[in-house]
Amino acid sequence: MSNIVDAQNTFSKLLDIEYQFVLGRKDKTVSLTIEFQKYHFFHIAGLQYLRDLPRLSIPAEEVYNQIESGQLPVSYIESSKNYNYIKGRVDYLPDLEYIFDSNDTIFKYNPALQAFSVIEADFLLRNEINRVPIFVFLSKGKNEKYFCKTFFPQDKKDYTERQTKWTVLFKKKIVKSKNTETILYKNPNFEIID
Repeated sequence: MSNIVDAQNTFSKLLDIEYQFVLGRKDKTVSLTIEFQKYHFFHIAGLQYLRDLPRLSIPAEEVYNQIESGQLPVSYIESSKNYNYIKGRVDYLPDLEYIFDSNDTIFKYNPALQAFSVIEADFLLRNEINRVPIFVFLSKGKNEKYFCKTFFPQDKKDYTERQTKWTVLFKKKIVKSKNTETILYKNPNFEIID
């Protein structure tokens, strides 16, 4: 099982990656560019639930930097009485790149259809890792790019119920530092227009 440092180390690789998705449904298409920033890690890992740890009451990017530098050790994070609540996220967070690389199940997310949910997001990705459903929620940022708002393994609630499924028509992975692009998926009926 992973710890918060393992999760942060693998997340750091995503800082250099963007994904571009084209989704389709009923003759409509939507394009998404998904980016990752250091401050996103705080919510993805669920650190906001560790309210009993005063050293986490700093800006999210600073928490990330302190985990990376060792100033916030694993033992401190795991000392929270609420750590078990986020343990599933931390365990699966190293798989986040794999989830984005392999995902082909995307829903337009409407929180009003989930009475139990307080999550505000635009899209929901669903994957399975070792037969455990994993949910990834995407929201649009101020710069018009999408980001991973939250992420967790399914407990009892299925967030995909009553949500509208979209078809992945095209998916590309961009490694910014190498200026490389890899097409991860292209529907045979989808034409790329430059």
